[in-house]
Amino acid sequence: MAFKADLCSVMHAEMIPAGKGLGFNYSGSPMFSNLNYRNDARTSMPCLSLRNQKQYPKYNTSVQQVAERSAVLVKPLKVEDGPLLVKDRFIKVEEAKEPTLTVPRQGQPCTTRVVSVDTLVGPRGAVGEICHIVLDHGGNFHFVEGQYLGVILPPNDGDGSGLTRSRVKFDDFSIASCRDGDAFDGKTLSLCVRRAELSPDGVSNFLCDRQEGDEVDIIGPFGYEMIWPNNLEAKHIMVATSTGIAPFRSNLKQMFINPNSRVTFNGLAWLIARADNYNSLLHNGEFTQILMTHPIHFRYQKAMADHNTSVADVIYQNGDQIFSLLNRGAYIYFAGLQTMMPEILKTFERIAQERGEHWTDMLAELVKNDQWRVEVY
Repeated sequence: MAFKADLCSVMHAEMIPAGKGLGFNYSGSPMFSNLNYRNDARTSMPCLSLRNQKQYPKYNTSVQQVAERSAVLVKPLKVEDGPLLVKDRFIKVEEAKEPTLTVPRQGQPCTTRVVSVDTLVGPRGAVGEICHIVLDHGGNFHFVEGQYLGVILPPNDGDGSGLTRSRVKFDDFSIASCRDGDAFDGKTLSLCVRRAELSPDGVSNFLCDRQEGDEVDIIGPFGYEMIWPNNLEAKHIMVATSTGIAPFRSNLKQMFINPNSRVTFNGLAWLIARADNYNSLLHNGEFTQILMTHPIHFRYQKAMADHNTSVADVIYQNGDQIFSLLNRGAYIYFAGLQTMMPEILKTFERIAQERGEHWTDMLAELVKNDQWRVEVY
């Protein structure tokens, strides 16, 4: 991704292969001796618990004025950094357009303190657990909805287990709260983290093991793909699997729930969320409440694995409406497991053929117009 090259430049580092993504190697500082990017792996686990209605009594949830924040334009990622594969060939398209809104300036590493870590989906303490983690940054970390941050893993977590990490690691996580946090106080942010491995070297494992008061170092914010354009009349189609729901929750909280946002959203936000079963639907209670209070501007559909329904199935069932919206300028976003994309691309091609449209050309035009946005792992 583009921010990696920028970070390498700042740190005088080089990018090296690191498993499923890219890593950094920087010998000038023990802090950044080895930065690893995204090591989440797909694992299907039984879902034992769901707690989506966590309250945070320690924080004042009254409406407050939002302080003005310094901002600069962030250059969007180049499409060439992640070419799209359709029918076994890559589509080369022009660079995406500059966003119309400003986003906060990327800052220095920020030390936060854990407010809470709650299991949304079990098994607790095992691979596959998904946790809702609230971090208190004291108002020192500014971001906009749809961005993600990096979590810096120290060499030794100091938990007394005797397990040590030989190198510093770094992984990115989408921010799951609006800019003012779940408590709307401007001092916290939330993450939706799946425990990908049981290892002292695992950043997701480190986060899910944190307790109230523990320190967590973060850096950022990063990312452009999931930031909604500054248009309150726009149409947004969001497709999520697993913790890919995080950036969509962030945007939906800002548009429909945050009392500080002072905006009236008159467009359409259409969320298609995939889960193994009903109990594993992340933040289902919140989305259902938004649907009840904003039925005209919010649409919520579920793709349930236990009903043999995938997100591609839901897309196909609504193909005519989705294509009609896209042809009229709607934005479509994909976040979560990259394994969903091949089936989705085949489904879009099938819909196009049935409609007498040429999908390859249409996809290239969508990417060129910045309507097709993908952030998968």
